[in-house]
Amino acid sequence: MLSLTIKDLKQFMNKLLISDTFDGMCLSEAYICTGCSYTIDGKLNTHFYNEDELNSMPSARYTSWKNIKPFAFSIIKGRKVPELLKITFVLPEAVVAKLILDTDLNFDPDCVNGLFLNVRYQDGSVTMTTASSLSTFTLDRSLDEAFERYIINFLSDADISYEE
Repeated sequence: MLSLTIKDLKQFMNKLLISDTFDGMCLSEAYICTGCSYTIDGKLNTHFYNEDELNSMPSARYTSWKNIKPFAFSIIKGRKVPELLKITFVLPEAVVAKLILDTDLNFDPDCVNGLFLNVRYQDGSVTMTTASSLSTFTLDRSLDEAFERYIINFLSDADISYEE
């Protein structure tokens, strides 16, 4: 598990809530605590969408952050910052499969329940942690390590500064 602290809070929040930096990720869950609490479950209600709509989505299980971001931003914007903001991103299945292929890992993408990036804002600080969920038990950490490198590269490409 990788644990990072974001150095430039204002820049990070701009990239999270306004720019398209995180738009390629899917949302597992978000929790926003302001004057009241909001919980957003990112799991798709597949019965709501027709087949064409489902096929055009980046994930078969989760909604995209791009779709939820305007709603989250509308809750957060204002004079006061949230007491707490927790966002759990999950990589789309196609990105997971590509990561496994590109890094020559001995993993079946169908055995990966998710590669998660947890973002937590509290008390003026943002921390990020990575996590993985597999449908089979393994002591092999190569997928976790590849995902951690992926996140480090993602943050570097987005010019998001952090410390471990």
